[in-house]
Amino acid sequence: MIVLLLSGNRKWRVKELAEHFGVSTTTIYRDFEIMEAMRIPIYEDENHTYSIMENFYFKPPDLNRNEALALLLAGQACQGEFFPYREALDSSVAKIINSLPSSIKSVIEDMGTYISFHHGAFVDLSEFKDIIQKVERAIEEKESLLITYYSLSSDQENQRKIDPYCLEIRNGACYLIAYCHSRKEVRIFRVDRIKEVDTTGELFEIQEDFCKDKYLKNVWGVERSEEEKRVVLIFSGKAARLVREKVWHPSQEIIDLPGDRIRFEITTGSMEEMKIWVLGFGAEVEVERPAELKEAVIAEIEKIKKIYG
Repeated sequence: MIVLLLSGNRKWRVKELAEHFGVSTTTIYRDFEIMEAMRIPIYEDENHTYSIMENFYFKPPDLNRNEALALLLAGQACQGEFFPYREALDSSVAKIINSLPSSIKSVIEDMGTYISFHHGAFVDLSEFKDIIQKVERAIEEKESLLITYYSLSSDQENQRKIDPYCLEIRNGACYLIAYCHSRKEVRIFRVDRIKEVDTTGELFEIQEDFCKDKYLKNVWGVERSEEEKRVVLIFSGKAARLVREKVWHPSQEIIDLPGDRIRFEITTGSMEEMKIWVLGFGAEVEVERPAELKEAVIAEIEKIKKIYG
């Protein structure tokens, strides 16, 4: 919008800007407030058309070497198709880097070739940009949506009415946190499993007691349960040394035990995800509690034994 208002070719009414960008007039006024906070002088004439004053100069940011390098690397870290805003990020980073003095620009571009990022498995979101944009707009406008959603557990598609609250990108996938009218509770939907999105024209209010950070506080990955339990695992050998090296969860506690072992404790409701993680360490981990996790691991091992027995 800044470039558009700076062009000088014409002046814009709020309704025209909203139609041009495909948003509501409320969003345009909100953007004006942000621009004014950035000290960008927006001028409204007697015809209620808007432009940016002609003498305005948008000064490039004054970044030092480390700040510029951090920006460049942040852009590289989000190169994968799991990040739905990759193209916009690439463009914005390039514009900022190109505005820097040549001495800093050459140094950080050289350094950028020596540091690389590799992501594990991720969901390719390149074919879901339209759905993400519709969801973003509904979040911004607080408009309820009708979605056709594929459930992995039931292997079926069904239609749901949802109030979209926010998007969460984690573990190589993009998730939508929304109130589900069918389940009468806030749920997590993986965006690439949303097959169709339709607007309803109905506005909603986010529940007063909803807080995203609190909602996701003790999840292991994305699986969530109201019934959280203290998980206690005993790691030994190489697995103990590996687990000790990382911060796996905000609630984790690690206690050293005799014989090259550790006691690993977290609080979570993500029992299915914990089961899968535990099984990946083979015989070098033992579930001490809760009992339901221990039983689930044993049951899975029995299934594996039947396959390879």
